Amino acid sequence: MKMYLHFTKGDTLLFKSIVPTKPGAIFGACLVIFIIAIGGRWISSVARGVNQRGILSIMVKGMRLRMSLLPPPDLYARQPSSHAPSNYATQILSNELARSTLLGLETTIHYLLMLIVMTFNVSYIISSILGSVVGELIFGRFNRGTPAAK
Repeated sequence: MKMYLHFTKGDTLLFKSIVPTKPGAIFGACLVIFIIAIGGRWISSVARGVNQRGILSIMVKGMRLRMSLLPPPDLYARQPSSHAPSNYATQILSNELARSTLLGLETTIHYLLMLIVMTFNVSYIISSILGSVVGELIFGRFNRGTPAAK
C-alpha cells in the first residue's frame, strides 16, 4: 500500500478480494463509491426528517396535556434551561430505535468512505468527495427545520 496520493491501479478496496486493476474496474469502483457517498447524504436527510417528525408528532399529540403543565411562553425567554420543554420525542422507543438505526447506517457509511480514502488513491478520494457534494445538493435542503432553509 502506497502511503502517498497516487493514481496507480491495484489498490485493495475494503476487502482482500476487491482489487480493481483494469480501467473499467477502477471506473466501476469510483461509480460505486460515488453512489455510496450520495447514499450517506440521503441517510442524513432521512435521519433529520425522522427526528423532526418525531418531535412534531409528539408535540401535536401531547399539546393539551403539556399546555396545562408548562409555564406561559414568556417565561421561556427568561429561564430557558429550567422551564423550556424537553425533547419529548426522545422518550418514545420507536423514535429512538429509528434514530439509532439511521445513525448506525450513517456511521457505517462514513467509516466505509474513510477506509476508501485511506487507500490514498486520488480517483477514489475524488469520487467520495463528489458523491458527498452531489448528495448534499440533492438531499441537503430536505428536513432542515428552519423555514428559511426549506
